[in-house]
Amino acid sequence: MNFPLDNPFYHFVYQVVNTAGIGGLIVGVEALLIMIAVFFGLRYVANGSKLDEPEAYAYPTPALHNHDGEHQA
Repeated sequence: MNFPLDNPFYHFVYQVVNTAGIGGLIVGVEALLIMIAVFFGLRYVANGSKLDEPEAYAYPTPALHNHDGEHQA
């Protein structure tokens, strides 16, 4: 073990997490929270792709816009 068990707090945490039922429950809750975060993140991205926004670029370039007589090869 890499942490001091003589500290009462660490000893308590080790005993709680080392218990099969409670430790498994903690890991299950963590996995559920991760899945919820991933779901909402993907939902945010999917909803963002459905927005009606005009195409806008940081700077105009000939490759992205049709310029009449300017920068045409």
